[in-house]
Amino acid sequence: MRNATRSFGLFAGWFVISLFSAPAICAQTNPPPPDPHEMVTREPHTLTKPADRSAALDFLDRARQNYDLHDISTPYELKVSFATSGATQMEGEWTMEEVSDGGSRWRWTAHIRDLQVIRIGVDGRVYGTNASEPVPLRVQMVRSALLSPIGRNAGSSAIRAADVERGGKAMSCLLLSGAIPPNPAPRSWYETEYCIDPATGLLQMWSEAPGIYAIYDYNGAAEFHGHTLPRQISIFEEGRLAVQARVESLKDAPNLDPNLFEPAPEMVDAGGSFALAAPKRLPMRVDPSDAPTSTFFQPVIVHAILDAQDGSVLDAEALQTTDRDLSRQAMELVRSTSFEPSGFQQEVFVNVQFHFPAARLGGPPIFHSSVRWVILDRPRRVPPVRTPPRR
Repeated sequence: MRNATRSFGLFAGWFVISLFSAPAICAQTNPPPPDPHEMVTREPHTLTKPADRSAALDFLDRARQNYDLHDISTPYELKVSFATSGATQMEGEWTMEEVSDGGSRWRWTAHIRDLQVIRIGVDGRVYGTNASEPVPLRVQMVRSALLSPIGRNAGSSAIRAADVERGGKAMSCLLLSGAIPPNPAPRSWYETEYCIDPATGLLQMWSEAPGIYAIYDYNGAAEFHGHTLPRQISIFEEGRLAVQARVESLKDAPNLDPNLFEPAPEMVDAGGSFALAAPKRLPMRVDPSDAPTSTFFQPVIVHAILDAQDGSVLDAEALQTTDRDLSRQAMELVRSTSFEPSGFQQEVFVNVQFHFPAARLGGPPIFHSSVRWVILDRPRRVPPVRTPPRR
């Protein structure tokens, strides 16, 4: 069904349901497009035995702990530079610095041209410049890739595993999802992928969703209080280099000025600011309103950031653009949706599943320019949920 991807023109309405599951068993979906950075190209095996799952989760958690600098109990200073390109807001040459007192106080800043973003953490409260203004998407991407690429609480995930070799290096790859669809491709649209060097336990590649790949390079990196950060991270989107980040230094900072951790009066007057949350996967199924449906679904992943207080989309980019009309329409659907707010600025990967219409129910997919769409169920709006802040 590879020829079935067609664009529908501008949608007059649309239909969204919040189900994080694969299409029905009889449904057909194109696999994710081939990508030169995809490590798993053959069918991985599903881990079903408790001992195998436990070993995989322990392996993943050890890799996660390497990037968690919060357990360093002495003051330190981290400096990063990164260059970005693409269609998001504020692309260009960035610098970022983070300092910590080794306890409950920290501060990070990001700079590009005449823009400076500051976040200060003091005893569990977060303050910042322009407290309600969003942190640019590329900044959140780099912080996720460098400091929290591996999420916690993977125990409820379905896990598939594969041993691969790339550039003469052996890696163990784990693919996590809410549910494994029937007869999946080597990589499912629903899976997040981690490839780890079994000899060192260091993360080599992270792909939160098909179409985006963070590649980790440790050449020249040194251990720092039990942690080894990569010297360089290259993030590719649809095969194109979108972010090139470099760790310039990570060192002890015993003589930090305590005033660095004091929020300015206007920050205090604003009542604090929001922190950033770890990446999250979200579903969005789109059906025609006035035509029978086929059994064919075509996903497009939209990468976005959401407002902390109202869940609105602040910035977004499509990770599949082979059919530019379809990717544009996926962007329009996501941008016009308000998702559940969390109290944090949320980085999300929305799996927009286009359910194609047909001349008859279950028939082959067709294109018809007058197709209309309706909203079956808007995402619920709930008050922000406050949990301990992330940086």
